[in-house]
Amino acid sequence: MKLRHIITAVLLLSLMLPLLAEDWITIYNDDLSLIRSSFNLDLKGGRQKYNFDDITSRIMPSSVIVKGDGIRVAEQNYEYDLAGKHQIMAKYLDKEVMAIMKDQSRLQGMLKFFDGSNLGIIESDTQRLLVIADSEVQWIQLASLPTNFYTKPTLAWDLIVAKGGKHPMMMTYLSGGFSWDVTYNAVWDGKKLDLNSWVTINNQSGKAFEDTNLKLIAGDVNQVRNKYMGRGGAYEDGMMMESMAPSAPSFEEKAFHDFHMYTLDQKVSFANNQTKQLELYPLQKVTAFSVYEFKTFGSGVQSLIKFTNTEDQGLGKPLPKGAIKVYKADTDGNLEFIGEDSINHTSRNEEVSITTGTAFDLVASSTVRNQKTVSQRSSSREIQVRVKNNSKERKSVNVVHQLPRNSKVSFAELRYGYDEFKNTVTFTVSLDPDKEQSFFFRELSEW
Repeated sequence: MKLRHIITAVLLLSLMLPLLAEDWITIYNDDLSLIRSSFNLDLKGGRQKYNFDDITSRIMPSSVIVKGDGIRVAEQNYEYDLAGKHQIMAKYLDKEVMAIMKDQSRLQGMLKFFDGSNLGIIESDTQRLLVIADSEVQWIQLASLPTNFYTKPTLAWDLIVAKGGKHPMMMTYLSGGFSWDVTYNAVWDGKKLDLNSWVTINNQSGKAFEDTNLKLIAGDVNQVRNKYMGRGGAYEDGMMMESMAPSAPSFEEKAFHDFHMYTLDQKVSFANNQTKQLELYPLQKVTAFSVYEFKTFGSGVQSLIKFTNTEDQGLGKPLPKGAIKVYKADTDGNLEFIGEDSINHTSRNEEVSITTGTAFDLVASSTVRNQKTVSQRSSSREIQVRVKNNSKERKSVNVVHQLPRNSKVSFAELRYGYDEFKNTVTFTVSLDPDKEQSFFFRELSEW
């Protein structure tokens, strides 16, 4: 019976230990991440100083939340001195130094100033102030590094601890330095898109993370942008956010508040300054169609591929914003790149339009004619459109016109469709090879 109790205790301990040293990262758009870390601190009882440096260099100090049973953070200072000559010399003002000159002579005394070009030393023997050009100094001998010099980003805590010993701690904070975006790679066969999606994550936070739980948030989270503190990358203030509990198999997608959350099914490691790619969704076969579109007063006829983000079309998943690169197989079977576009965050049931480029053999133009005043509160103009098909196939071109506010089409030579939401009218022109067509419509504006 005792052995069973021991085995049970060991198993429970093995389950609990990872919770005491684990990280969770939630990465948002717009250079924002939420980091949660669990760890142990070995502390004595009573009030004491503790420097914690296992943080990012882009931490927002005012967002830090620290929890530990029987521990109170009475004061917190964010410290970060970059290890450079100016920072070190500033710590040695009014302290003894020795300057070794390029001619191997030595000057010893108290450092009074250093401005980057010159340094001033009160010589120990003579008490004279010597102003020395920094370019003439070969090296400077200093004492040990000052105790108040921080070569890593550090939270200097003043802690009040109820009882000494090892204390499990949980810390949550917001940070810059992490970013993510999505690249969609699609192969187009004229009817379907074979769509792959990859998440690219960049870690410029100044800290490496090992075996971390990862979440991504798609959507625009509001932030209060206050003064940036410059080198070291900290913020003076930021909008507080609650921590999020880890969960999940696969890059599971779910709605979260007014956004969408993607949780990775396995832990992942990030080196500092590393770019990592992970698959967002497995291959999706999406039913799509191609269309040619000319926007009046535009520079050419655009070639587009469109689909509706629904399950019956082969997708039906919330798509984070990103770039879509499109490829097509040549007659030799090799894939060739035919263009790319970007999309915004696109929810289910919405249309996705990918502009791959300008159609080479389709030509279109538009001009304004017969512009006149109809009354004191209205005017009209006629828009002449010309479309030409120089290809060897029959083509259809959608001519799209953006109506100004308080305007409508009062006459048109061709039938058209009206999109009330976008306030646009669309004319469809179908042309045989080597044919062209001209038409006009009249636009009436009232105010």
